Amino acid sequence: MLRTFKLLLLRWREPSVLRRLLLAQGLLVLLLWLGLIAYVATETLHDTSVFDSGHRFESIIAVTEALRDQPEQLQQVLHHIDMFQRLEDGVEDIEALRMAMVVWRGDQLVYATPGEPGVVYTPPGDGVQLVERDGRRWRALTKQSQHSNTRVTLLLPGSIADLLMAMNSHGFLVLPLLVSLPLLVLPAWASVRLALRPWRRVSAEIASRGGQDLSPLAYAPRHRELRPMLNAVNRLLRRVRESVARERSFIADAAHELRTPLATMRVHAEALQAHVSGAHAQALLDGVLRGGERANHLVGQLLALMRSDAAVDGTAPAQPVMLDELLRERLAQLALLAAERGIELDCEAADGIAIGAPRESLISMLDNLITNAIKYSPPGGLVQVRLTAAAGLAQLSIADHGPGIPAEARERVFDRFYRLPDQAQSGSGLGLAIVASVVQRLGGQIDLQDSPLPPLSGSGVGLCVLLQLPCQADEDAHREAP
Repeated sequence: MLRTFKLLLLRWREPSVLRRLLLAQGLLVLLLWLGLIAYVATETLHDTSVFDSGHRFESIIAVTEALRDQPEQLQQVLHHIDMFQRLEDGVEDIEALRMAMVVWRGDQLVYATPGEPGVVYTPPGDGVQLVERDGRRWRALTKQSQHSNTRVTLLLPGSIADLLMAMNSHGFLVLPLLVSLPLLVLPAWASVRLALRPWRRVSAEIASRGGQDLSPLAYAPRHRELRPMLNAVNRLLRRVRESVARERSFIADAAHELRTPLATMRVHAEALQAHVSGAHAQALLDGVLRGGERANHLVGQLLALMRSDAAVDGTAPAQPVMLDELLRERLAQLALLAAERGIELDCEAADGIAIGAPRESLISMLDNLITNAIKYSPPGGLVQVRLTAAAGLAQLSIADHGPGIPAEARERVFDRFYRLPDQAQSGSGLGLAIVASVVQRLGGQIDLQDSPLPPLSGSGVGLCVLLQLPCQADEDAHREAP
């Protein structure tokens, strides 16, 4: 539970365009709401119709004149009228919104609302006037009877701050916003997600691509805001694609050109061995030959890498290949190397497993895996090869008695020219990069694990390379195979 909460917290703290849009909409709604409240408050302060709604002045003047000879009853009636006005307006318990009244007969004060601004005198006929009492502002309107000297003054709070504070204290400001907020957030979230659907389609297409797929994005949006981004991405992909093509062309041309001088150097060095005497000179020539072999091996690996990259790009034709037959063929070719190093080869392969792929790519993949297993296994070791098929997948495992690869380095060994430190065997660091390129081209998976073979005395934990490759249907393989 705590871990889930932490993940949710981390997810919430991550920047989010969706959250920014929702917050922007929320702020816009809040600003509109505050603007509406300010407009309502301003209109309320300038509205004079509330003073005389229901003919307040006429009623108060009529009662005052009718009961002018009964002062006690007049006080009671005016008090009831005062209370009724507050109940009628629905603000009896809101001090900042209550209406107060003052009644005069000539210069004699007849009635004043208890506890409010007190005795207020404003001349009749001057309209609404602002009055200051005890630090508060009041709006006052006075009318006089046409038949006597009775005057009535009605007062309402005249400060917008008091009005807003009173409305907020009784939930007139925040409560409607809180009640309507869930009804606003869900439609806003749904509308924003719907609006961002084209961006998600672009993201899904990019995420579904492999690392070698540099073709233009297939999605063609009609949206004006999205087209510049897609055009920029496609231009970037084109520039990267052209740069990679130039790099591959240069490497392939350089590798091809290097093969001839390397072969010539080897022929001359071998011919020179027959004419050179002395252990020191022979050792120097042996070093030249070994260096030439390493350079020739590197050139071969570079050419194999270029061929696998061409297969990834789809420029090399794919054909149905019987993987079990090819596996036995490559093991037979490498049996001499295994015998020279004292390594035993053990193979079990199910029959009839077809893979739709360029044959040269599969040869490069198998040769690199088997050669590495032989090269890194100690004398007397075993290289165990197993090939099975299940659920439409060819499953190939190659286990050895070598030193193995630490778990923290099993991702990096697929990088080009990367080699583990303190390696006893020479190499170019391209073998597993070629294997990974071929596997990616075929839509398969590759995994490195500790070897399941029982360890030999003095050997390491060993390495087991597990491959899963999509099989081709048997009828398609037999129909298309030459």
